[in-house]
Amino acid sequence: MTAVREASIANYELTADKIRASVEHLPKELLLWQPGLGKWSINEIVGHLVDSNIVNSYRIRKIVSEPVEALASFAHEEWVDRQRFNETDLSELLAVYDAITRYNAILLRKLSEEQWALIGKKLDEPIPVSHIIDRFICNHVDKHLGQIERNKAAYEAR
Repeated sequence: MTAVREASIANYELTADKIRASVEHLPKELLLWQPGLGKWSINEIVGHLVDSNIVNSYRIRKIVSEPVEALASFAHEEWVDRQRFNETDLSELLAVYDAITRYNAILLRKLSEEQWALIGKKLDEPIPVSHIIDRFICNHVDKHLGQIERNKAAYEAR
């Protein structure tokens, strides 16, 4: 395995640590607080990141195991709304994210360089497995960690 792939996997595994560090010791009131109408609470953001990890797990397995054209998508707003993440304990959401991440890392370490380069398509754009890890997961988590920090700041400023 190349150093680039090892770095991608390590960065992916760090997403679980980053999420946990950002939210683990926050008071329940803050975890459930929504900064505005239609804005997600921290629990909902973490739930969305779990969903995203699940969907991307499926995308990776689909790409490396069978011919695929279109990548699976999901209506993230509706998923968050209907799963009622504010009724789920944060520790459960974090445990699920951790488990999915560990499971995916096992697979990623087994992939050949050719498998890392296999693609699915999002609209007409070819998306390799490497892009799913680096962009769809790692960059996505970083974006939502910023959202969590904005929630914390807005909660304190109210």
